[in-house]
Amino acid sequence: TLKNTWLNKYAKDSADPGVLVLLACGTMSSTCGQLASYPLALVRTRMQAQASLAEAQQLNMVGLFRRIVATEGLSGLYRGLAPNFMKVIPAVSISYVVYEYMKKALGIRSS
Repeated sequence: TLKNTWLNKYAKDSADPGVLVLLACGTMSSTCGQLASYPLALVRTRMQAQASLAEAQQLNMVGLFRRIVATEGLSGLYRGLAPNFMKVIPAVSISYVVYEYMKKALGIRSS
């Protein structure tokens, strides 16, 4: 969607957005995806960690969400997001560029 929006607005004469535009689109989409899904990943990780502690109370997903919000606030659901961005954004952006160039090399057209 980001790529098509950019093409419609800025590239009237070319269907090739270039590497920098593809990297920017990958970065934006990765950022949005991480912001939406990170709280679930955090809860999953904490549930796995609590399972290894024999004496700890085993909370379900909803209970763990509630405990994080009650003890750390809403920002607690995003604890550790910055290091995750440093890992995920470059990987997703590069994957997106490779995907677009492979589509072009194989002659596959977007619908």
